[in-house]
Amino acid sequence: MISLKIKSSIYWLISIILLLLIGTMLFSMYSIGRLKNNLAAQVHTSSIMLVLNDNLISLLNAETGERGFIITADTSYLEPYKKGRQNIAGNISGLRSLTIDNPVQQKNLDTLENYINRKFSLIEKSILLKKQGDNEAIKMMLASSGEGKRIMDEIRLVNQSMGAEELRLYRERTFLTSRSIENAQFIFVIEGVFSLLITIILAFIIIRELNRRKKTEKDLAISSERFLKIFTENPVAMTIAEVGDSKILFANNRFYEYFGYSSEEVIGQKAEALKLVSPEEEARLFPILLGLLNETRSIAELQALSQEESEKLVIRLKEAMGNNGLIVLYTRKNGEPFYAILSYDIIEIDHKKYTVTSYQDVNEQKKAENKIVAYSIELERQNKEIEQFAYVASHDLQEPLRTISNFSTLLTEKLETHPDKETREFLSYINGGAKRMSGLIFDLLEYSRIGKNMGKERMDCNILVEEILTDLSADIEESLAEIQVQKLPVVNGYTYLKSVFQNLISNAIKFRNAGTHPVITISATDKGKEFLFSIKDNGIGIEEIYYERIFLIFQRLHTRAEYDGTGIGLSQCKKTIELHGGKIWVESEPGKGSIFNFTIPKT
Repeated sequence: MISLKIKSSIYWLISIILLLLIGTMLFSMYSIGRLKNNLAAQVHTSSIMLVLNDNLISLLNAETGERGFIITADTSYLEPYKKGRQNIAGNISGLRSLTIDNPVQQKNLDTLENYINRKFSLIEKSILLKKQGDNEAIKMMLASSGEGKRIMDEIRLVNQSMGAEELRLYRERTFLTSRSIENAQFIFVIEGVFSLLITIILAFIIIRELNRRKKTEKDLAISSERFLKIFTENPVAMTIAEVGDSKILFANNRFYEYFGYSSEEVIGQKAEALKLVSPEEEARLFPILLGLLNETRSIAELQALSQEESEKLVIRLKEAMGNNGLIVLYTRKNGEPFYAILSYDIIEIDHKKYTVTSYQDVNEQKKAENKIVAYSIELERQNKEIEQFAYVASHDLQEPLRTISNFSTLLTEKLETHPDKETREFLSYINGGAKRMSGLIFDLLEYSRIGKNMGKERMDCNILVEEILTDLSADIEESLAEIQVQKLPVVNGYTYLKSVFQNLISNAIKFRNAGTHPVITISATDKGKEFLFSIKDNGIGIEEIYYERIFLIFQRLHTRAEYDGTGIGLSQCKKTIELHGGKIWVESEPGKGSIFNFTIPKT
């Protein structure tokens, strides 16, 4: 397509050329008119000069005829006189008409006519005397009077004056004619050069535009070929159909591969005719599509719409879907079902709208999702069974354990003075085991309860840590622990978050180097979307190979003789932090202390 700017330039140049041509034509007509007028004036002047000259000749011929008649008395000599007089009469009339627009020549003509009349009067008088035979009177008239010669001289002078005036006019008109020709030549040359320049510019613009269009067409052909290749070889199945008609105009190789149809079976057919979707899947999809369109009409009513209305419906559906696709269960030609994401775009080519529909195969992903869903359901069932088992087991175990503990305590009191030291030692083992077993069962019960029937609430971590330090005041005083608490944030958390701080602070006090008192720092950093909490100590530290192991349930790095505990505390911390959507990890070096870090999202 030619750009609007180039079109305007071409139209302007063509308009200028047309104006120049029209101007040249009008100027040519004007110049030709002036030339005709000037040439007519020149011919007019020449005619006057010829008539004046003819007058003089006729007058001389009349005078010659008069003299011949006087000398010979032969009347045949009077013919030049008569003819000259007739010519002069006609010439005078013609001169009157030719010089009617020139007052000077009209006045000269009056003078000339007067002298000619006087001259003819003298000639007529001499002819009359000759006819009367009075030769003496003629001789006396000729000898005594120079009137005829004087009149003839006056006639010549007036004739010369009129001729000079006409010659002046002739030269003036000749000059004007030459100047008109020169001006016309100059104008024609200028207009020709200007027209040539404009034509060259116009030709340059047109040639440049043709070259641009040629390049554009070449680029378009390359682009079309590239698009066709990309479309044909696209790894996603695709079809192109005219909006409103829905007949498939083109399909790529992957479409034929996915669905198992040939191009002869596909081109010109509607997707519905190919039965790519089963009736059951259609029944599932139609309510979804109607919901997207916010339509209350039935499918039959929508299918009966005109092409124009169908086109509007397709555009509405595209606007409703946006960039989202729709997972559809399709059926191949051989009857095999597979899942694909249906999505489409609307494009416009030559003022026609087309739908480019894509079918992205997600069969394997869908199968994997279904498996994950099945695994999730099974896992949830098993977790519930485990939680129920843990809860029941802990309650069921508590009763016999309390019986053992109670009778063991009674037996210890009864045998407190028993002389057998070994018996008392065995009883102490029984009491210790019962206590550890009770603690283990309690911790298991607490572990199984984490995340059950709980909701988040606003928790001020400063108050939380302050309560924990109050609960641990005895251990803090006994160990001479120095605890530094920096400003902590308010978070959205579950109540079990308190046990995280309690476990980590207790461990920092418990796992200290011999001969030193614990130094513990509790801090928090705002990381934008989450808070990073750190609990740093100067304790015994942990080797790197155990960084992950310590968070597993029942995993202990030390004997109970060295440090007591059930081995569940850190696993409870991990489960609680992950329940919040955060993570927990340790940075440590044996003998130099540890830093336990964990994150809590702000939302």
